[in-house]
Amino acid sequence: MRFCYHKCKGNKEEHMKKFSRLLVGSIMAVGLLAAGFSGVGQVSAQTTGNGIKVSPVRSDLTINPGESRTITLSVQNITSGDAEFQAIINDFVSNDENGQPALILDSDKYAPSHSLKRYMAAIPNFTIAAGKSKEVKVTINVPGNAAAGGYYGAVRFAPAGSNGNSNVVLSASVGSIILVKVPGDIKEDMVIDSFDVRRGEEGVGGSSFFTTNKKLFAVVRFKNNGNVHEQPFGKVRLLKGDKVLQETEINKTDPKGNVLPDSVRRFNVELTSLGSFGKYTVQGNFGYGSNGQLLSASTTFWVVPLALIIAAIVLVVVVLLLIFVLPKAIKKYNRTVVRKAGRR
Repeated sequence: MRFCYHKCKGNKEEHMKKFSRLLVGSIMAVGLLAAGFSGVGQVSAQTTGNGIKVSPVRSDLTINPGESRTITLSVQNITSGDAEFQAIINDFVSNDENGQPALILDSDKYAPSHSLKRYMAAIPNFTIAAGKSKEVKVTINVPGNAAAGGYYGAVRFAPAGSNGNSNVVLSASVGSIILVKVPGDIKEDMVIDSFDVRRGEEGVGGSSFFTTNKKLFAVVRFKNNGNVHEQPFGKVRLLKGDKVLQETEINKTDPKGNVLPDSVRRFNVELTSLGSFGKYTVQGNFGYGSNGQLLSASTTFWVVPLALIIAAIVLVVVVLLLIFVLPKAIKKYNRTVVRKAGRR
């Protein structure tokens, strides 16, 4: 993103204050969007930004082919003045493995598959008096020939006239996401892409050996090969030998997090019951889908403290010295003693 700087007239201090307010506003917009659109995973009841409050932030619908459905969003103007707002409709796709959606901001573009924007009716601009709320109707028309599966879109709200389709940071908007399931030939096909133990909550790549028991996470990554969003459930168990040390449920937020089609999503479980040394096993037993399809995986790993590793290395060096160096030193010493004795 490029910024242009120009000479300012008037008080330089006032100019810097204005620039600071603009910067803070932009940063807040990013945070608000992250909160508002985290509905693919965990969401709150409403989102607030740029003087707007919107609820709900997520709607889950089932609409048959050839049917229409209208939902109501509550938009509140929490500023001290009347304001005109615009509604911006976007598709979204999975942005990363943490469930954050990526909005397709170009008004002329759609998601490559599972586009809900194509079926959503345009929403005219509206005005809300200061401190008042307005119910905004969002209509979804699913054509009769629509393929079965999931469709995903978002409705964002921003001040009328702002360029809400060009840059999500500058368009200080908030909104609501909509997940639609169209019945029919639904394909439910999810697999475990990986199941391992990683260092740190954002750790990349698993390992079977760690020098500390702090901040270790069991990470399960689900890959959705089907055509509809899934909400995996189940438990991760930590064992040492046959003893169960910990049992933790995944995806227990309300509402539950979704794994969108053609995407991978990870769920982390912190292993808080580890000892300072030993061999451990992590087992995962999970389910998903309308029929409770089952998935399972397991992995083993070692925790060996660095101090113990150093001590072991020192011990090995000492043993090698005793085996290979000490006998030679003793022989050399004995030969020296014998030579000196023969000279007497």
